[in-house]
Amino acid sequence: MSEMSVTNDLKVGTAQEDAAEGDASQNNSSEAEPFDAIDAGIGRRVVVAEARLIWDALFLNDVRIAFRAEDAPLVSIVIVSLNARHVLALTLWRLAAQQALAGLPFEVIVVDNASAPETRVLFDHVDGATIIRNDANVGFGPACNAGAERARGRFLLFLNPDVDLMPGALRVMARTFSELDHVGIVGARLVFPGGILQEAGATFRDDAQVTHPNFRGVPDPFAPEASFTRDAGYVSGAVLMIERALFQALDGFDDAYAPAYFEDTDLCVRCHQAGRRVIYQARATAVHFENATSAKRADVERLLDRNRALFLDRHRTWLFRQGPSRHGFAARDQDPWALRVLFIDDTVPHLDMGAGYPRANHIVNTLARLGYAVTLYPIYRADAEQAQRCRDIDARVEILTADGRDGLERLIVERPSYFDVLWVSRPHNIGLVVQTLQDAGSSPRTFAKTRVVFDSEALFASRAFVAAVAEDGFGIAADLAEKAISETRHYAIADQVVCVSQAEARLLANYTRVNATVLGHAMAPRETTPPDFASRRGYLFIGALSAEGQPNVDSLDWLFDEVWLRLRTRMPDATLCIVGSITPAIRARYQRPGVTVMGRVADAEPFFDAARVCLAPTRFAAGIPHKVHEAVRHGLPCFLTPILAAQIGWEEGEGFESCDWLDPIAFAEGLIRLHETPDLWRRVQDAGLTRIREECAPDTYREQLRRICEASTFA
Repeated sequence: MSEMSVTNDLKVGTAQEDAAEGDASQNNSSEAEPFDAIDAGIGRRVVVAEARLIWDALFLNDVRIAFRAEDAPLVSIVIVSLNARHVLALTLWRLAAQQALAGLPFEVIVVDNASAPETRVLFDHVDGATIIRNDANVGFGPACNAGAERARGRFLLFLNPDVDLMPGALRVMARTFSELDHVGIVGARLVFPGGILQEAGATFRDDAQVTHPNFRGVPDPFAPEASFTRDAGYVSGAVLMIERALFQALDGFDDAYAPAYFEDTDLCVRCHQAGRRVIYQARATAVHFENATSAKRADVERLLDRNRALFLDRHRTWLFRQGPSRHGFAARDQDPWALRVLFIDDTVPHLDMGAGYPRANHIVNTLARLGYAVTLYPIYRADAEQAQRCRDIDARVEILTADGRDGLERLIVERPSYFDVLWVSRPHNIGLVVQTLQDAGSSPRTFAKTRVVFDSEALFASRAFVAAVAEDGFGIAADLAEKAISETRHYAIADQVVCVSQAEARLLANYTRVNATVLGHAMAPRETTPPDFASRRGYLFIGALSAEGQPNVDSLDWLFDEVWLRLRTRMPDATLCIVGSITPAIRARYQRPGVTVMGRVADAEPFFDAARVCLAPTRFAAGIPHKVHEAVRHGLPCFLTPILAAQIGWEEGEGFESCDWLDPIAFAEGLIRLHETPDLWRRVQDAGLTRIREECAPDTYREQLRRICEASTFA
């Protein structure tokens, strides 16, 4: 068991998720409710009261705690008990109750360290678990070792008898071993009853205490700093999973630490020394009552002092061979060599949002897969619920609370000399970051230790110019030049400017002297053969429809005003499915015969596979259309306007057909021709799939991204 110390060096305020400006308005999430934590002492009293009620009910009603027998358990849960009968009953009852929902087969082994008869009577009411009854208290480590000898699972989960695992914790801990490389030990996010954080991984420091649980005492269990998966110095033995083969190779817990404290910390250090990683898995949460089974505090302190000295005697050289401990925020990081990237955008970028956010999603996730330590700051808005915030973001990405310029100012103050790479997406955010850093007496090149990357996403002045031409019938070139120069005025500060396509790079070259690097989309061809022509029917439109005046809304308004009636006259059974977040007013406007408005969906693949043609009648836009790439990847030919055809940069017939929106009659005829002509449809599909394989290969994309972030390495 690890020493727990109260530290209040991190202050976490109530999340203020302001409404996003500009394109961030596509995020429809509501504001998070503040979390009101309860004092841990009061929380324990509540738990003990509940545990006593459970104990009473078990015996009063003659109920047995029954575990399902497993022929081949993946996980062996080892629990060491010493009295504390009530909370032990609660822990076992909860484990048995959630066995059907665990998502993997497990067995339970209870090693009792000579508890009083009042506790041992509980074991006569437990079925399906292995019970080892020691005649004396041999200590925590030796008892765990005895339980591990009886285990059959590939993984061992050492679980304190006063822990309540939250749903899915067991499965996500086991998955960590296959999802990350060289994992040896996995720990969970520990929370006091009542919600105060107890531990989110832990680190070592060269001070009197040595061991430091991260974020202990923070009153928000959903604090962003505790909500992402990362390497740790050690994790608590209250919830510790290790491969059984590794545990045996390390000779288990060291008996020298018996009866308790520092044996789990020692095991983690030996895991590191064996070349394996210790991982804090933020998606595995457990409520740890703590001290519900402990001895008197004076005895605890004596054991802590003795075993800390033993631990230091054995591992001091390994712990501190890299010199003095780091301080401030960096002290919580186990890996001093990871490239640390701060990625700034309007909002948490999701694949279902459009407006360039799917591309940002790919960038963030690929940065994490490259092994970089990624921090995402969404300036204006983030999803209220953590599950929504992380739904398609790599679990290793730290997602901060959205708090506008105030949050950016705090970040600059709290993490100086911390980030290696500063990546800022979209021109208005670039301007905000530059100005905020200047006001703080800094600059992008001072704040980031190695690289400053400005991602233009697109030349938005160009989109506004085309929109004005579409609306008014004319545009003034001088106005475009003035706005474009203003938009790109900070680009020379960056080490690297990134844009989405060769067409955008040529546009940028007209207004700024920087040479832009093209970084588009990454997507592998689908693994299965896409449905054929005959098994598909109808049209698909996919994209966010969350605000009036946006390109997607403008394009559908034009389609229904100018094309849809003409098309339905020729094809009375024509159907259109609209997928994407949508406001109630816009939804009501698009309700008409043949049209199905789905709104946002969790998985768009069935819609890609059902439709025969994906249409994108965009009249003004900037960037590169992710939805076109995604549709073509699914084997779904597209029908586009020339502006999207130019942005994607392929030849006519390579994944798409196109027609100018200025000719609605021809547009309708083109839609019908692509939908009704099997040979044309198959040629367009085959050519598009070839383009995806050539241009969007994930390996090529990753290498390009690595060169952008590590350019000096390739010099």
